[in-house]
Amino acid sequence: MDTNPYAPPGARLDLHEGAHGEPDGDISETELIAFAGAGRYPRLLQRRLCGAARLAGFNLWAALFGIQWFFFRKLYMFGLASLVLETLSVFAVQLAVAYGNHPGRVAGLLALALALRALIGFMANIALCLKADMTIRRIDALNLDNEEHLRQIGQAGGISMPSLLGIYLVLGILNRWH
Repeated sequence: MDTNPYAPPGARLDLHEGAHGEPDGDISETELIAFAGAGRYPRLLQRRLCGAARLAGFNLWAALFGIQWFFFRKLYMFGLASLVLETLSVFAVQLAVAYGNHPGRVAGLLALALALRALIGFMANIALCLKADMTIRRIDALNLDNEEHLRQIGQAGGISMPSLLGIYLVLGILNRWH
Protein backbone atom coordinates (compact mmCIF):
# COMPACT_ATOMS: atom_id res chain seq x y z
CA MET A 1 0.00 0.00 0.00
CA ASP A 2 1.51 3.31 -1.15
CA THR A 3 -0.58 5.79 0.80
CA ASN A 4 -1.21 6.26 4.48
CA PRO A 5 -4.96 5.83 5.14
CA TYR A 6 -4.63 7.83 8.37
CA ALA A 7 -3.01 10.89 6.76
CA PRO A 8 -5.18 14.02 6.49
CA PRO A 9 -6.50 14.73 3.01
CA GLY A 10 -4.48 17.12 0.85
CA ALA A 11 -5.99 20.29 -0.54
CA ARG A 12 -5.10 19.76 -4.18
CA LEU A 13 -7.61 21.54 -6.40
CA ASP A 14 -5.75 20.69 -9.56
CA LEU A 15 -6.03 16.92 -9.39
CA HIS A 16 -8.80 15.14 -11.22
CA GLU A 17 -9.18 11.42 -11.53
CA GLY A 18 -8.02 10.18 -14.92
CA ALA A 19 -9.20 7.08 -16.73
CA HIS A 20 -7.15 4.78 -14.50
CA GLY A 21 -7.83 6.54 -11.20
CA GLU A 22 -4.60 8.54 -11.49
CA PRO A 23 -4.43 12.33 -11.18
CA ASP A 24 -4.00 14.14 -14.49
CA GLY A 25 -2.37 17.26 -12.95
CA ASP A 26 -4.50 19.96 -14.62
CA ILE A 27 -4.49 23.44 -13.13
CA SER A 28 -7.91 24.54 -11.95
CA GLU A 29 -9.74 27.73 -12.81
CA THR A 30 -9.74 28.61 -9.10
CA GLU A 31 -5.95 28.51 -9.05
CA LEU A 32 -5.72 30.64 -12.18
CA ILE A 33 -8.11 33.20 -10.67
CA ALA A 34 -5.98 33.26 -7.52
CA PHE A 35 -2.88 33.81 -9.68
CA ALA A 36 -4.12 36.27 -12.31
CA GLY A 37 -7.24 37.74 -10.71
CA ALA A 38 -10.79 37.60 -11.98
CA GLY A 39 -11.37 38.76 -15.51
CA ARG A 40 -10.33 37.41 -18.86
CA TYR A 41 -6.82 36.16 -17.99
CA PRO A 42 -7.86 32.88 -16.29
CA ARG A 43 -9.90 31.81 -19.32
CA LEU A 44 -7.09 32.69 -21.75
CA LEU A 45 -4.51 30.91 -19.62
CA GLN A 46 -6.71 27.82 -19.21
CA ARG A 47 -7.17 27.52 -22.99
CA ARG A 48 -3.39 27.67 -23.50
CA LEU A 49 -2.61 25.25 -20.66
CA CYS A 50 -5.08 22.62 -21.87
CA GLY A 51 -3.75 22.86 -25.42
CA ALA A 52 -6.85 24.44 -26.98
CA ALA A 53 -4.82 27.47 -28.15
CA ARG A 54 -1.19 27.95 -29.17
CA LEU A 55 -1.30 31.62 -28.25
CA ALA A 56 -3.02 33.17 -25.27
CA GLY A 57 -4.47 36.14 -27.16
CA PHE A 58 -3.10 39.57 -27.91
CA ASN A 59 -2.43 41.81 -24.92
CA LEU A 60 -2.93 45.43 -25.97
CA TRP A 61 -1.69 46.78 -22.62
CA ALA A 62 1.58 44.88 -22.88
CA ALA A 63 2.00 46.03 -26.50
CA LEU A 64 1.48 49.66 -25.46
CA PHE A 65 3.44 49.68 -22.20
CA GLY A 66 5.98 46.85 -22.65
CA ILE A 67 8.35 46.73 -19.72
CA GLN A 68 5.90 48.50 -17.41
CA TRP A 69 3.24 45.82 -17.99
CA PHE A 70 5.72 43.01 -17.32
CA PHE A 71 6.86 44.56 -14.04
CA PHE A 72 3.26 45.33 -13.04
CA ARG A 73 2.45 41.61 -13.55
CA LYS A 74 5.63 40.48 -11.67
CA LEU A 75 7.22 39.05 -14.82
CA TYR A 76 10.61 40.57 -14.11
CA MET A 77 12.83 38.52 -16.44
CA PHE A 78 10.46 39.09 -19.35
CA GLY A 79 10.41 42.77 -18.42
CA LEU A 80 14.18 42.98 -18.60
CA ALA A 81 14.17 41.19 -21.96
CA SER A 82 11.52 43.65 -23.15
CA LEU A 83 13.67 46.55 -21.95
CA VAL A 84 16.65 45.31 -23.97
CA LEU A 85 14.58 44.75 -27.12
CA GLU A 86 12.76 48.07 -26.84
CA THR A 87 16.00 49.95 -26.16
CA LEU A 88 17.72 48.35 -29.15
CA SER A 89 14.82 49.19 -31.46
CA VAL A 90 14.68 52.83 -30.29
CA PHE A 91 18.45 53.09 -30.59
CA ALA A 92 18.34 51.69 -34.15
CA VAL A 93 15.62 54.17 -35.18
CA GLN A 94 17.57 57.07 -33.64
CA LEU A 95 20.73 56.02 -35.49
CA ALA A 96 18.84 55.71 -38.76
CA VAL A 97 17.34 59.17 -38.32
CA ALA A 98 20.65 60.74 -37.29
CA TYR A 99 22.92 59.13 -39.89
CA GLY A 100 20.67 57.55 -42.48
CA ASN A 101 19.03 60.40 -44.35
CA HIS A 102 17.21 57.68 -46.26
CA PRO A 103 13.44 57.73 -45.63
CA GLY A 104 13.01 54.06 -46.59
CA ARG A 105 15.51 52.93 -43.96
CA VAL A 106 13.85 55.00 -41.24
CA ALA A 107 10.40 53.74 -42.25
CA GLY A 108 11.68 50.16 -42.22
CA LEU A 109 13.08 50.55 -38.73
CA LEU A 110 9.87 52.17 -37.51
CA ALA A 111 7.95 49.21 -38.96
CA LEU A 112 10.37 46.89 -37.14
CA ALA A 113 9.74 48.77 -33.87
CA LEU A 114 5.97 48.41 -34.37
CA ALA A 115 6.39 44.72 -35.18
CA LEU A 116 8.37 44.35 -31.94
CA ARG A 117 5.48 45.93 -30.04
CA ALA A 118 3.07 43.47 -31.69
CA LEU A 119 5.37 40.58 -30.75
CA ILE A 120 5.42 41.80 -27.15
CA GLY A 121 1.61 41.93 -27.21
CA PHE A 122 1.39 38.31 -28.33
CA MET A 123 4.13 37.02 -26.02
CA ALA A 124 2.89 38.75 -22.86
CA ASN A 125 0.04 36.36 -22.10
CA ILE A 126 2.24 33.39 -22.96
CA ALA A 127 4.79 34.67 -20.43
CA LEU A 128 2.01 35.05 -17.87
CA CYS A 129 0.83 31.52 -18.65
CA LEU A 130 4.34 30.06 -18.24
CA LYS A 131 4.78 31.77 -14.89
CA ALA A 132 1.31 30.67 -13.73
CA ASP A 133 2.02 27.06 -14.70
CA MET A 134 5.44 27.00 -13.03
CA THR A 135 4.26 28.80 -9.88
CA ILE A 136 1.10 26.77 -9.36
CA ARG A 137 2.91 23.46 -9.89
CA ARG A 138 5.64 24.50 -7.43
CA ILE A 139 3.04 25.46 -4.80
CA ASP A 140 1.01 22.30 -5.51
CA ALA A 141 4.07 20.23 -4.60
CA LEU A 142 3.97 21.73 -1.09
CA ASN A 143 0.60 20.00 -0.48
CA LEU A 144 -0.79 22.84 1.64
CA ASP A 145 -4.32 23.22 2.92
CA ASN A 146 -6.73 24.94 0.50
CA GLU A 147 -6.61 28.45 1.99
CA GLU A 148 -2.82 28.57 2.29
CA HIS A 149 -2.46 27.01 -1.16
CA LEU A 150 -4.57 29.74 -2.81
CA ARG A 151 -3.00 32.49 -0.67
CA GLN A 152 0.50 31.56 -1.79
CA ILE A 153 -0.60 31.37 -5.42
CA GLY A 154 -2.17 34.82 -5.08
CA GLN A 155 1.00 36.26 -3.54
CA ALA A 156 3.20 34.82 -6.27
CA GLY A 157 0.89 36.08 -9.03
CA GLY A 158 -1.29 39.13 -9.13
CA ILE A 159 0.04 42.62 -9.63
CA SER A 160 2.69 44.78 -8.01
CA MET A 161 2.28 48.54 -7.80
CA PRO A 162 5.68 48.96 -6.06
CA SER A 163 7.36 47.19 -9.00
CA LEU A 164 5.54 49.42 -11.47
CA LEU A 165 6.54 52.56 -9.57
CA GLY A 166 10.09 51.23 -9.24
CA ILE A 167 10.47 50.64 -12.96
CA TYR A 168 9.12 54.13 -13.67
CA LEU A 169 11.74 55.49 -11.27
CA VAL A 170 14.52 53.49 -12.97
CA LEU A 171 13.35 54.55 -16.44
CA GLY A 172 13.20 58.17 -15.27
CA ILE A 173 16.76 57.97 -13.95
CA LEU A 174 17.97 56.33 -17.17
CA ASN A 175 16.19 59.00 -19.23
CA ARG A 176 17.75 61.76 -17.14
CA TRP A 177 21.18 60.11 -17.43
CA HIS A 178 20.81 59.75 -21.21
